[in-house]
Amino acid sequence: MCYLRNIQYEYITLKIEIMEKFDSLKPQDEVTVTIWGPEGSRLYQSTNSGYTTVEEAIRIALANAGLAISPELCVFEVTNTDSQVSHKYRYNADGNLVLIPQED
Repeated sequence: MCYLRNIQYEYITLKIEIMEKFDSLKPQDEVTVTIWGPEGSRLYQSTNSGYTTVEEAIRIALANAGLAISPELCVFEVTNTDSQVSHKYRYNADGNLVLIPQED
């Protein structure tokens, strides 16, 4: 059982490190935020720079989109167009932004 805990701990640590690396944007990075609706349709997309975190980019995209839908129902795809790194996020019921694991 202890061995499984160690594996789980290493996985969580690695996941946090990956998220922190991507979450740290530079203001000069060009970032595209795409908001996907619950049925999988694209609701909004914007490309901009000046962000320092992924959450900041998502908050600004939400404000600019003016959608009449709860953010908890949406998926947010954030792409650093300079590095071509892309991840999907969602808000959980507590209002925290969480990374959606990518399928291999």
